[in-house]
Amino acid sequence: MIFTLIYGLTLLIWPLIAFAMGMSLAAPTPSEYQVASRLEGDILMSYPLCVLAALVSGWVSYHEKRYIFPYWIMQLPLLWIVAWMLVDYFGAALSDIPFLR
Repeated sequence: MIFTLIYGLTLLIWPLIAFAMGMSLAAPTPSEYQVASRLEGDILMSYPLCVLAALVSGWVSYHEKRYIFPYWIMQLPLLWIVAWMLVDYFGAALSDIPFLR
């Protein structure tokens, strides 16, 4: 129940973040941060899909009396937050990886 409330609140805030991210992606960035900027945009723009998938699958499996699976599937959106923080932290190093360019 607590994850439903937390993720619901993040979905309410997400349009503001998406607007700000669109503005920041349009800003000129140094070449060593272009890969990180693109990846951050992809991660943040796909976040609502992950939250909706986790909420729907969590509630469906909970109503089917599978009580362990919903707990773990509700952790899935946390991976998006961790991935965004890692991309933000290792931003300059990501430009040296050839297949990400």
